[in-house]
Amino acid sequence: MKKFILLSALSFAAFTSAKENVNNSFEIKNEVYKSSQEGKVFRLPYQWVECHSPCGAVYWLQASNYESPADLLDAQQDLNDIKCGN
Repeated sequence: MKKFILLSALSFAAFTSAKENVNNSFEIKNEVYKSSQEGKVFRLPYQWVECHSPCGAVYWLQASNYESPADLLDAQQDLNDIKCGN
C-alpha cells in the first residue's frame, strides 16, 4: 500500500510540474527526390531491395543509391556475376 501511495504521489507531481507548451515536433523524411532530364520530378523509394541471384545467393541493394531503375538492375546483374562466378 505504501508503494502505491508513493507511486501515485510521484506520478501526480510529475504531471503537475511538466511544462504545458512544449513543442517537440520533428519530421523524418524517408524519401529521396531525383529530377529527370525532362524536368519532371519522381520519387525513388528509400528502402532496401532483396535480390536473389540465379545460384541461390541472397543480397540487398539500397534503391535510393541509384539514379534510375535501370541502374539498379545493372548493379543487380553485376552482383549476380560476382556472386555466381560468371
